[in-house]
Amino acid sequence: MPFDPNAADLTVGVIGTGTMGRGIMQVSAQGGMRVIAYDEKPGAAQAAKDYIAKTLAGLVEKGRVTEGDAKAAVDRVTVASDLAEVAKADVVIEAILEQLEAKQALFAKLEAHARPDAILASNTSSIPITAIASKLKHPERVGGMHFFNPVPLMRLVEIIPGLRTAPWVTDAMMALGRRMTREPVLC
Repeated sequence: MPFDPNAADLTVGVIGTGTMGRGIMQVSAQGGMRVIAYDEKPGAAQAAKDYIAKTLAGLVEKGRVTEGDAKAAVDRVTVASDLAEVAKADVVIEAILEQLEAKQALFAKLEAHARPDAILASNTSSIPITAIASKLKHPERVGGMHFFNPVPLMRLVEIIPGLRTAPWVTDAMMALGRRMTREPVLC
């Protein structure tokens, strides 16, 4: 599959903008990727973007991030009004509740809207990737990217292929993890 995880214009969609989702948003934006954030709770995605802006402003004050880098990262984040907008991303990472049926339903909706070469990833910590992808027509493009809390401080990200995950998807998730300045570990 012609997927370039190092493309300058790569877009990461993040669904679920609670603690884990906003951390994934932040490391993606700081890694130079555009981010499209969505949460079914009205106002939650914008609140997550605002939280990231405040966090980065604090890092600027401490001298850990330049003002220009912080502004650029925040400017790379956009808030989506519906799931179809997020599905336009090159990679979509879900960070919703840990419930198999909810994740399966979300991935089915994503599969219906996403490009054929888009990677669909789950931040799940306990549900098998194979189970999440089991009802999809193309389970080969589904994988796991399990981040640790708090995402911006915890450098590890577990890359978890399902039984039917394509090798190119696993390779791309490893590269994406590095681009997010995480240390990817294949599980």
